[in-house]
Amino acid sequence: MPTIGQLPPATSVSDTDELAIFQNGQTLSATRAQLLAGVQTALTLPQNSLLGGVGPGTAVPVPITIGANLALAGTTLSAAASPFEIPALASGLPPGAGDVVPLGQAGTNVGVSYANFMGAMGGVPGLPGGALVAMASGATTVRTIAALAANAVAIEDFGAKGDGVTDDSAALLAAVASGAPVRLGAKTYAIAGECDITGAACTLLGVPGLTIVTRPAQSKLGSSAAAAWMNIATAALYIDGIIFDANAALTTNTFSVLVQPGCVKSIVTRCVFKNAKGQGNGSGLCYLASDPAITQHHISDCEFAANAVHGLYIQAVDALSVTNCRGHDNGGNGIHVDSQDPSFTLKIRGVQILGNTCWNNTCGITVGNFNATNIPVVPFTYGNSNPDVLGAVVSGNNCYANRGYGIFMSGRNILIAGNLCANNSSITGGGAGILCDTGYCKITGNMVTGASSFGIDCGGAIYTEVDSNYINGALNGLNIGGGQNCTARSNFIQDCTGSSISVQNVESNGNGDNFGLACTGLSIIGNWINYSGGAIGILIRDGAQNTLVADNIIVGDAGANLTNALSAYTDSLTLRGNLLNFTPRWPVNPALVGGVYTLTVPDIVDAVSISQSSQPVGGILTAQAGLAAGQVTFIKMLDTGVGYTTATVTINGTGTGAAAFPWISNGRIIGVQMTSFGSGYGPGTTVSITGNGGGATAAAQVGLPVLQNRELAIDCLAPVTFAAAGAVPAQSNWTGAPISIPAGASIDWVGNNGGWRAARFSQSDYVSPSGDGSLTLKTQAGDISLHPAGAGGVRIISDTEVTGALELIGRGSPQNSVSAPAGSTFRNLNGGVGSTFWVSQAAGAANWVAVA
Repeated sequence: MPTIGQLPPATSVSDTDELAIFQNGQTLSATRAQLLAGVQTALTLPQNSLLGGVGPGTAVPVPITIGANLALAGTTLSAAASPFEIPALASGLPPGAGDVVPLGQAGTNVGVSYANFMGAMGGVPGLPGGALVAMASGATTVRTIAALAANAVAIEDFGAKGDGVTDDSAALLAAVASGAPVRLGAKTYAIAGECDITGAACTLLGVPGLTIVTRPAQSKLGSSAAAAWMNIATAALYIDGIIFDANAALTTNTFSVLVQPGCVKSIVTRCVFKNAKGQGNGSGLCYLASDPAITQHHISDCEFAANAVHGLYIQAVDALSVTNCRGHDNGGNGIHVDSQDPSFTLKIRGVQILGNTCWNNTCGITVGNFNATNIPVVPFTYGNSNPDVLGAVVSGNNCYANRGYGIFMSGRNILIAGNLCANNSSITGGGAGILCDTGYCKITGNMVTGASSFGIDCGGAIYTEVDSNYINGALNGLNIGGGQNCTARSNFIQDCTGSSISVQNVESNGNGDNFGLACTGLSIIGNWINYSGGAIGILIRDGAQNTLVADNIIVGDAGANLTNALSAYTDSLTLRGNLLNFTPRWPVNPALVGGVYTLTVPDIVDAVSISQSSQPVGGILTAQAGLAAGQVTFIKMLDTGVGYTTATVTINGTGTGAAAFPWISNGRIIGVQMTSFGSGYGPGTTVSITGNGGGATAAAQVGLPVLQNRELAIDCLAPVTFAAAGAVPAQSNWTGAPISIPAGASIDWVGNNGGWRAARFSQSDYVSPSGDGSLTLKTQAGDISLHPAGAGGVRIISDTEVTGALELIGRGSPQNSVSAPAGSTFRNLNGGVGSTFWVSQAAGAANWVAVA
């Protein structure tokens, strides 16, 4: 049976054509007309209505009514409403983040939240916003965004890249020229040198620790007389939070950041200056000399590190302060304030160096120099005659582990107070916690610790007070010789391995260049000294003059050589009130020394006690004098001469080995330093000085003399006799005879012309009280003389007879010429039988009777 697809197609179709249908289980035929019966061939609708589907899915169309404001005319549906006018809308509230803004987006009407709409404005290129207004936080006035942005400009506003490679110097200069503060971001900006910053003011604001300005090259000429990377010639300067990295790979000898003299006001805070490697000018930040202009420079909370020369270098600038900065790992000094003007015109005035920390530099902090000529030619001429610093405060700084000095000061009217200097000086034979070659200065309240060569070194200072410092562990605690009119007062000096306080007559720099002064007018008062082993408490050498050592407490710790409490090789020293090991009366007993029964006393003490003595004491020596017997201890200049540049000192005498050399300053021999004391010298030792000058003479001191006017009190707990004739050193007294001091009595000796003079002593050799209250007058030899003044007599009285009687002498008869109480006697020295001895029978002048 063929399929429908196999039948031939009909040429046409009519209503009478029949089709097969299945109906009620039977296959029947039906015409087309029968199949389409009831089907509407055209739609019939009411007037003014539309046909459409309103239900879900596919459904029979239904009529749709024409609503208000719409009209159907023919085949056109139109609106009859009024136009949509925004001004006619009701007033709303300020838009909120969730409100919707209508937009046409990608051919479609959409609603965008107000928050998203405004947030997307930043992505519109070139969208101007400067005219928008805002009020700065805390302000009271509304300003445009453009005006607010002009408060400070970003360097990027002028084309800076901040990639660390592209040269941003042009952008920096343009930004500074705008007159607004310049902001630099947390980037690295390459600024090639020389970069000249000029104008009225420059303000650079970075992000502390993150903003880096580096030098890619030193490729441009600038206006600075001395080439620099950053040459700042503005009148005012403000910098905050920038790391200035001069680039360690560039060793061109230029300054790094250089502030010209015309800049009279600056504030530099929270910055870092590092890696300047120029061998002469490679300092991190440098201020050129501007004296006598009064400036306002303040540098605070900055860091200066890894520079070839100094971290911070300040020349002759007035009224500058450096506070809370850090200087470390510099080839020169951490903070260096100095003027080297050979005309002595430029000075440093009113400087404050406060609260800084410096380590691993040659010197932590340096203020001034001790070169009297300011000519940097070796050998220097040292001295205080031309101070470069006039008034400074250096206080509260922490300087540790520097190679030479923690703090080095030279100048006039400087206060060095409250600094901590620890473990400085790794240079053999030199270096100190604090070096003060100063004049009219005060060093007070500093803590100096560590095994430096010197704790505090004030050699060569004048009119300087060193007080209330704590010095611990240095080789030499406090050096204060070679100067004039200085005081070391109330210092605590402990555990020094060489000497606690040292005084040289002439001081030098350790290379043979002296400071031009001989020591005089020094006082060492009220210090506390602890020492041990072979160290020396107070050391004085080469005849330093007019020195006072008074009221010091010296404690020799376990193992200390108590002889070394004081070692003073001089003839001009006043000792008073010192205490050794808290012993007011040092116990000593005489003993044979070189065949002489000698009392040896500690050099430092004023009073000793003797508990036993077996024979007359024939000499009183200090312990140091006993050790120095036969040695040439010092050479004292008698005439300094003139015209010397070279000289030789020759010591002539019976001994051997003594040697010395002269100190020459301005053609004069100002002192002689012993290099060897020799041995075996005695009286007749002389000194000769030869050289290319003339007139210098000196005297050699063999052994140690008894100090002129030195006082020594001796308590005799047992009977002690002091010899007179033949004593060495001499022991003189007004009697000219030996002195016997009974047990329980004392004698006071005073140094006099190289020997001792008994000033006060118990005269038991002549007046001897007994235990029963009686008294014996006696002599060591010869008569007892009673010597009333004028024509006076010897009156004998008692508790009951207060008038008593007179024993009188005269010539001739006393009758009617000499008045006396009854019982008095008169001896006529003319003699004669019956007229030599007279007795007064009653008071008056007329009652004399001759009895022999």
